[in-house]
Amino acid sequence: MTVLNIAVVGCGYIGSAAALHWTKQGHKVLGTTRNPDRLQEIAHCAQEGFLIQGDDKKEFATIIEDNDVILVSVGADRPEEYDNAYLRIAQIFREVALELKLPRRLIYTSSTSVYGDAQGQWVDEESELHTDSVQGKILAQTEQVYQSLEELGWQVCILRLAEIYGPHREITKRLKNLPNALPGSGAQYTNMIHKTDCILAIDYALQHKLQGIFNLADDDHPTRKELYKTVAQKFHLPQPHWDPSRTSLHKGNKRVSNHKIKSAGFAFHVPHRVLS
Repeated sequence: MTVLNIAVVGCGYIGSAAALHWTKQGHKVLGTTRNPDRLQEIAHCAQEGFLIQGDDKKEFATIIEDNDVILVSVGADRPEEYDNAYLRIAQIFREVALELKLPRRLIYTSSTSVYGDAQGQWVDEESELHTDSVQGKILAQTEQVYQSLEELGWQVCILRLAEIYGPHREITKRLKNLPNALPGSGAQYTNMIHKTDCILAIDYALQHKLQGIFNLADDDHPTRKELYKTVAQKFHLPQPHWDPSRTSLHKGNKRVSNHKIKSAGFAFHVPHRVLS
């Protein structure tokens, strides 16, 4: 096995798990965070932690110079943070890449929310993006900036992740914390992906040098109402009630196709929704 120098920009729920996966494989992994309190946690999943203190291009230049592969798995806690958390980081990568002229391999975890509302229809990687929200537009622009790195000789793979669930993000926990009446009718289709498949797909993209855009969603697409009803029945939880007079919290009714990444040879470890 060729040992790679890999930087994981954003060691959150998915980034830290990917870093740990690659560390166990014997790669040299650098984990980054913007939170100094999390540097100690990174020591458990990567050989080295790196604190990004702002948008200093020197910090990102170091990451590009010292690593063969870069996984960007950043997140925003609030809508107003989207621009800095996603688009600004992508723009800095491009600015530094233009200066350094050191082509690298980059994997970026995007979101299937870029498809917006398809009124329940199927969407795939060729579908038009209905980015009506400010956040959706930022995510789409971020993808475009990363894709533009290909002009500089970079190999770029964008993985559009559906709603992530798994350990510490169990569906049952969501039901237990729901209000008495949920806004909306619950008629929107669900698109979800288990944490395990996120990590396996990211590693698959690395091992097989995937380039382009790929959706990551499991095979099942029950409506939100059907899913919660089934989970409530299985775990003897109160059935959630819906209030169609209020706007749903879940935007964008669509069913996300996973055929492209399957055609590229990836086999889902958890293809069907695990009720836990």
